Amino acid sequence: MRRATILTRFFGGAALVAVAVVVSLTLVRHDPPTPRWDIIGVLGVAALTAGGWVVACRVAPAMRVVPPVTAPASIPRSLRKPPHDWGLAAGTVLTIVAPLAVLRYGFTLYEGPLTAFVGVIGISFSFWLLIYVATGLLGRRLGPLQRVLCADAADGQVHAVRVRIKEPVWTRHEKRGDKPGTTTAEHTQWLEVSPVEGGTSLRVYPMYPAAGGNGLTRTTTDLLQAGLQLADHEAWLCLPTRWKLIEKQLPVALVASTGHVVWGELARDAARQYLVAPGNGAPVHLHPTSPDRPSLALPGRAKFRPEVHGRQLLWLLTACALTAPVLLGVVEGFPGSLLCLGAAVTVTASGVGVTRRVSDLPGAIGWTVRERRDPAIR
Repeated sequence: MRRATILTRFFGGAALVAVAVVVSLTLVRHDPPTPRWDIIGVLGVAALTAGGWVVACRVAPAMRVVPPVTAPASIPRSLRKPPHDWGLAAGTVLTIVAPLAVLRYGFTLYEGPLTAFVGVIGISFSFWLLIYVATGLLGRRLGPLQRVLCADAADGQVHAVRVRIKEPVWTRHEKRGDKPGTTTAEHTQWLEVSPVEGGTSLRVYPMYPAAGGNGLTRTTTDLLQAGLQLADHEAWLCLPTRWKLIEKQLPVALVASTGHVVWGELARDAARQYLVAPGNGAPVHLHPTSPDRPSLALPGRAKFRPEVHGRQLLWLLTACALTAPVLLGVVEGFPGSLLCLGAAVTVTASGVGVTRRVSDLPGAIGWTVRERRDPAIR
């Protein structure tokens, strides 16, 4: 995992802007005569800036362990929320809108019943998906569980225990598949922390989905980054005082000695020993929060992963190759509409492929990978 730099942000933002211009030209100026040198030129700029983004991410400095600092005794009253991931939001929106623009362009080449049907279905679905995704990516940055913990901290008191941040773990559990003769794998991620005063290690799971919605904004990588940057740091593991009003897993906020806040969830049974006394059930580990202690979000990270985004770039290059004859005016009419349909499907497949591979591949970026297998199939 590498840190975000000025170059990664510049080239990544420039590539997104260039793609947005291409989509705008396709939607607004869809009937000028070919060849469409305006679109072709901006596509070239998008390709160059995307290449610059890849190179900038590859040469960016690696995430390193932050030197430990003396841990303040207080807990922040204002727990820092995760920042909006504007790059993810813009990339996701463009991945949805780009096929819509290509379908619209293909419809102008041949206005037959087939293209009209495909165009209406594709545009309607894309518009619905755009609203669904945009509300999840740009909506609340914390789910309802985490907002309870935020409010309790703001009121002046939380349950808290000192822990030491350990390794980020990615497990792959293989079991019998749904079809005879097949297997399937379940992936689970967590950040391991151990109580400073001794006891069983705890598993902090991702806040998933982060916004309590579609799950496109995840905190899995936040746990990985915390394990890489804050390894062996002491932290406050904060739990809500109103935990009895929450079902299932409980929200937690790890406040490191550096002030960085990492959000996650903890199994209810594991958290109970830090909430109530085993004998009389009286509240324990209650600590006041301080308005004088600041809290920080984790620094930005470079997002390029060759095993994930490399395949997506190949899909996008294929889409450009499919639309090139249409933009140059070599292919027109119904064959041009078919090429535009193929390009729209290719762009959509690139987005779906990234979503699946990110959830299935830990990658060589710092996870401690553990393989498990169901005893029934050993």
